[in-house]
Amino acid sequence: MISLRRYYLDKCLEEHEYLMRGKVLDIGGKKTGKRGIFSPPSKNVELWEYLNSDQSTDPDYCCSAENIPLPDCSIDTVIMTEVLEYLPRPKKVLSEIFRVIKDKGNVLISVPFLNPIHGDYWIDRKRYTTVSLKEMVEREGFSINKLEPMGSVGAVLYDILRAAVGYADKDDRYSKWRKIVERSKKFFFWLDRIFDRQKTYINTGYFMIINK
Repeated sequence: MISLRRYYLDKCLEEHEYLMRGKVLDIGGKKTGKRGIFSPPSKNVELWEYLNSDQSTDPDYCCSAENIPLPDCSIDTVIMTEVLEYLPRPKKVLSEIFRVIKDKGNVLISVPFLNPIHGDYWIDRKRYTTVSLKEMVEREGFSINKLEPMGSVGAVLYDILRAAVGYADKDDRYSKWRKIVERSKKFFFWLDRIFDRQKTYINTGYFMIINK
């Protein structure tokens, strides 16, 4: 079952493909074992490389994002989706991104908010509000081009239920409910539309575009 959060994230990435150009560094992205349906665009992209500390994802750079092995001002676009919540030193990583990104380069970031703890709970550290995100990125020298919530009441409820009968259900006690939850997805999309005005307060997370 794909989460509604993943649906909204793929949608945001597709809507902002036009910002992905030149040399792209995908921090935390997976060359092997991708999630969702978004695929890197070829138009206007010179090179798309992956940085990940997990060797099984076949990264171009297998290392921590705290020390990116690239020269200053050498990257046109940075993608960092669903990564910030894992980082023990997010300020250090943002500082490194600021170092390698070119002036006026685009940095696309997504983070969860009202979202279940991930399946890899032992490294899932934080959730961020708009205030904390704004303070953190501006402190590192970035300006915010866009900071918007993703999903509303329906998405939050669906993703909690999805986790409850999915990866959180270690003994398969609720496995019989999985198909019911999946088949009810349209209802939760409907709830999202009904409660769209509440997403300032109730949402699955945020999509952000920042610039040097």
